[in-house]
Amino acid sequence: MRLPRAHDAQTTLWLALLAMFASVTINILPANGQVRTKKPDRGVYQPPMVTPSKRTKSTEDFLVDASVTEASGVNAIEGLPQDEEVQLLRREASIKQVGHSEDALQSWPMPAQYLPSDGNVIYHDAYQSNVIDGEYTEGEYYESDSIHEPNCGCDSCDSYGCDSYGQCGPGSWTNARLGFTPDRWFGSIELLLMFRSGDTLPPLLTTGPTTSPNPGQIGAAGTSVLVGNSSVLNEMTAGGRLQLGTWLDDCHLRSMVFRGWLTGDETFNFETDQSRTPVITRPFFNVTTGEAASQDTQVIATPDFTTVGVATVHAANEVHGADISIRQQAYSRFGGTVDVLYGYQYMRMNDSLRTFSTSTAGASNALPLGSVISITDSFEAENEFHGGQLGFASRYREGCWSFRSLWKVAFGQLTRRSALSGRTEISNVTTVVDPNGLLVRSTNDGTETDHTFGWVPELDLSLGWHQFPQFDVTVGYHIIAMTDAVQVSGLIDPQLASNLADPVDDPLRPSRQLSDKTFYVHGIHFGLEYVF
Repeated sequence: MRLPRAHDAQTTLWLALLAMFASVTINILPANGQVRTKKPDRGVYQPPMVTPSKRTKSTEDFLVDASVTEASGVNAIEGLPQDEEVQLLRREASIKQVGHSEDALQSWPMPAQYLPSDGNVIYHDAYQSNVIDGEYTEGEYYESDSIHEPNCGCDSCDSYGCDSYGQCGPGSWTNARLGFTPDRWFGSIELLLMFRSGDTLPPLLTTGPTTSPNPGQIGAAGTSVLVGNSSVLNEMTAGGRLQLGTWLDDCHLRSMVFRGWLTGDETFNFETDQSRTPVITRPFFNVTTGEAASQDTQVIATPDFTTVGVATVHAANEVHGADISIRQQAYSRFGGTVDVLYGYQYMRMNDSLRTFSTSTAGASNALPLGSVISITDSFEAENEFHGGQLGFASRYREGCWSFRSLWKVAFGQLTRRSALSGRTEISNVTTVVDPNGLLVRSTNDGTETDHTFGWVPELDLSLGWHQFPQFDVTVGYHIIAMTDAVQVSGLIDPQLASNLADPVDDPLRPSRQLSDKTFYVHGIHFGLEYVF
């Protein structure tokens, strides 16, 4: 067996040292590559290229037979003479000087509220931070795998006590509280342009030809209705709505929202006199005791029977409402959310009708010439609802546009109150007052109150445009209804029957009525919404 030659071991040492030098050089190249160079011929900045040093390849290959025991030693070059030194050649990489721009490299700003922790993102609860005695105190932190949806809920969830919707994570009750920082509040103010369902009144004023034996009588030839047999109180009115809400948790998953709204008073007015309408009458069904029941009229103005006659009809409607609800996020995906809401609902609707007529007796009148007869009938209906509500509220935002919807229904007690009064005054030398009118007499006057179960469903749709910082310009549609509501048409005897006998005897007409129906108000709204 041949022993390895000394120059073979020296060659092996050279190769090992060159390999170490090459590895060090390669690790330095990326740092050098950050220097931007400029080529003179093109004027384009490019990374510099360091020409690698050329290594002379040995022209001889030495094949040496060695035993396993000799090659397995820890020091493979122990056979080198101790007095022979290894000569190392140092090579310096030359870099050409180039022009460069003084571009300042800016570091990417790190938000103060995000701090690293084991590969997760830590959310700093800004609302828990305080300054006590001049020293900044850190608040509570929440960890999550996503920077967009922090986990602000509880650590575990075994029942509905953890979350009102039975979900672990979003919004535990222990985190619910009122806050007064601007980012915890939101609201809107809107202009409402609303239309009511209206009310259909019976014939209240009629007219007819002067040659008729009973001018203005229902069913007689030439009779026309001046007021009644048509829907009133259904024109557009302007109103307003205010919404104010606050987040009850730091994650904006549970909120409390208050809304209050009203529509402007809708009124109906009719007035005429004898100079414009020669014949003015009030139709009714005469069931006076001892007389045959028949269609009849109360004359307000007609030639020779009166010298002056004036009739007016005034009707009005007013409606408003308010509610307060707790909203809990139940679903969130694709830029939209759906909230479950529950709370309290209030709504009130008032209706009124007043008819008034005054006549001055003429030559053919049974009363003394110049006597003045004034007759008034008044009807008032009030509906007040109190109850609980359940529903859904959704919101979706895409760029500068947003869409919101509200679907809910309230159920509870509806209190209905009616007040009817009549009055007749006859003035000549003295004034005589009778607490009876034509359609309101002692048989149906007075006040009555009852209670029933009612429903108040509501739908609201809104489209928003983010025109101003933190504000959306909105437009939408709104409808709300009240079931089992009483309006003035439901308080009037359906046959307009009246027993003029005094004292009154059977039949007791007009009778007391309390007919109900569903009332609703709907329309469009324009507003400005403060977004969070």
